[in-house]
Amino acid sequence: MKQKEIYFRFIYFLILAFTGSSIAFAQTKISGTIHSVKGEALLGANIFIKGSYDGASGDANGNFQFTTTETGDQILVASFIGYKTKELQVKLEGKPLTFEIKLESDAKVYQQVTISAGAFEASDERKSISLKTLDILTTAGATGDLYGALNTLPGTSKVGETEGLFVRGGDASETRTIIDEMVVQKPYFSSVPDVPQRGRFSPYLFKGTIFSTGGYSAQYGQALSSALILRSLDLPPDTRSSFGFLAAGFNAVHTQRWEKSALAFSADYYNLAPYNSIIPQRVEWDLAPISKAGSLIYRYKTGESGMIKLYSTFSETDLSLFRDNLDDPSRKNKFKLKNQNIYINTNYTDILPGDIAFFAGYSYSNGDDDLEINTFPANRDDMLHQVKVKGTKGFSDNAFLTVGAEAWYLKADDSYASLKANLEDKYYAGFAETDFFISDWMAFRVGARYEYDDYIQRANFAPRTSFALKVGDNDQINFAYGQFYQTPDRIWLYQKKSLDYERADHFILNYQYVTNNRTFRIEGYYKDYRSLVKRNFNNPGVFVLPDYENNGSGYAKGIDIFWRDRGATFDNVDYWISYSYLDTKRDYRDFPTLATPNFASEHTLSVVYKQFFRSLNSFIGFTYTFSSGRPYYNPNNPVFNSDRTPVQHDLSFNASWLTTIFDYFTIVYLSVTNLPGYENIYSYRYSADGSRRQEVISPALRTYFFGVFISFDYK
Repeated sequence: MKQKEIYFRFIYFLILAFTGSSIAFAQTKISGTIHSVKGEALLGANIFIKGSYDGASGDANGNFQFTTTETGDQILVASFIGYKTKELQVKLEGKPLTFEIKLESDAKVYQQVTISAGAFEASDERKSISLKTLDILTTAGATGDLYGALNTLPGTSKVGETEGLFVRGGDASETRTIIDEMVVQKPYFSSVPDVPQRGRFSPYLFKGTIFSTGGYSAQYGQALSSALILRSLDLPPDTRSSFGFLAAGFNAVHTQRWEKSALAFSADYYNLAPYNSIIPQRVEWDLAPISKAGSLIYRYKTGESGMIKLYSTFSETDLSLFRDNLDDPSRKNKFKLKNQNIYINTNYTDILPGDIAFFAGYSYSNGDDDLEINTFPANRDDMLHQVKVKGTKGFSDNAFLTVGAEAWYLKADDSYASLKANLEDKYYAGFAETDFFISDWMAFRVGARYEYDDYIQRANFAPRTSFALKVGDNDQINFAYGQFYQTPDRIWLYQKKSLDYERADHFILNYQYVTNNRTFRIEGYYKDYRSLVKRNFNNPGVFVLPDYENNGSGYAKGIDIFWRDRGATFDNVDYWISYSYLDTKRDYRDFPTLATPNFASEHTLSVVYKQFFRSLNSFIGFTYTFSSGRPYYNPNNPVFNSDRTPVQHDLSFNASWLTTIFDYFTIVYLSVTNLPGYENIYSYRYSADGSRRQEVISPALRTYFFGVFISFDYK
């Protein structure tokens, strides 16, 4: 088998290894040169497949090269500052293509400057930092989890005892996950005490990932800190099946491709009991997690530019465990969970007459957690419907306008023993945003968002703006400012309906240097929190229940640094280094004073290393992470949250070997987290009187993933 084919199949099977769903990952290599009509090399010119995130930039000699997973008839776009954009019709069939492109001068074209303050735009090689699906799946320690890989980027705090993206001093509830413009109500599997959960969605679904750590677009709201914006793949290239044998279960997948449509469905089953019997666990499982899941994806191309997508998934999980009772060591506390989750996302995109890029979508989320806490039944249910429409129109070569609206309907029910609470909420929003390209070295983005929440009967108006200044062939300075609002969590609304929005103002300044194979980025930020929900200690409340108001405040400030080298220094080696400094304090919730929250680390460092050995048909990767000690509440210390945990270290490893079984292409995959066995302490739990303390640690000292994946091609 040729080395290139082995490499491409390796990419494909890494995707199968973690997703339990099929996507053929055939690739076409596109290369060539890009010059002016006078023969001048255009350093930094953009070359990309229209409607995708696959592309590259011209080097000092005008040479470019990239691979794409798109297939069939496509449009290759070439653009550069001060030159007319050129579009070429191409047919992608997996065979290498070479082009010589010449651009004509046009002083009115200014789209080289990209406004990106606060955003990591993954899979877009024309902007900022690239993290493709393969990047996510080959990051050691992430074990194929999208959120685990994002935790190696600057701006995030690594929190080992629970799930979520904790961004720049914000807790996990301040980050919103969005798939094809539609909100995901529950992006993670249901929370379990001191046992972090994975994300529900696999990286294979997405062709583009924008992880905004602040200052994000007016098109998105209800997130004080961050927006994770995911864009799904279009039609797969062919029909394919696969089967995976895992250490804790199996998955089976089939994708059927027709001329203008495709249908994919998958089934997964996992039972951790056999795995837990082999790998030492530090959780006292009563019932080790058992999970069943299935998904269905349908895509239909309605015309040259139109596409309908439907994604639906169902999952069910059962588990129960015992925890120490620090107030009564003779007893154990029991936690039992049975969860069912449904998510449906359907949308339509097209180019309407008048060159209006149109989007319309609907999503449905339904999560049902049946709990048992000791002997008391409890329940957490929520249902979310969302509709959204938007359109984008270019009015000239240097001005674009996007307008849209969305509506949510949320229904939530919670209970514990005989106590019950519920709410129904309607949320409406409208937004407008425009991009102005003032010259070939300057651009502005100005937008605003209006929101109204029916439950609290409050409205807000959130202005947002960005500015970009190009200072060199590969250098750019960006500034962003915005106001961001979020409706208080339902746990606070149950206690007081008259609360107002919580608010955060973002100020961001960054510098970035980006070439084909190297990226350097440094970003400073300040975040001003206002109107946070906080307990009123001067008012005991009604019937001894605490009283909460919007009189909390806080701040977060810091510096994020990122460096990546993709094979520029060492052949077949990709590595990146990220560092974050964070200074944050809040006076909110039940805090008695201004203090650093327990999820924030002052210093965070990640080093990710990956190497492919073509002669051995194998791959290895390492990830090292460091976090400084985090605050925790010690009832014996009169100074609130002034104690710190020990520093945290982690070194994880993964490896793959490509081979055949009965003439079928096969990959054998292994990963190990916390390879040296560092004993990381994330926090401490105390008895009510403060006399007993217990460390909060990971469920297992090390975790292992082992799988064998076999492909069945249909030629």
